[in-house]
Amino acid sequence: MKKRHITVDELLNKIPNKYELAIVAGKAARELFLKGEEKSKIMDEVFEEILEEKVKV
Repeated sequence: MKKRHITVDELLNKIPNKYELAIVAGKAARELFLKGEEKSKIMDEVFEEILEEKVKV
């Protein structure tokens, strides 16, 4: 499976306020980090979850 590049514009279409986007992404990343996920893959997973609307604002 080829890795998809996620742009900031795509993320801002889901959450228009960049400060809210940072807060939501940080909270989701913290949850994955505490579960023991690899640091290098956490943000990719978080951004995918935001685009798929699995993360609530």
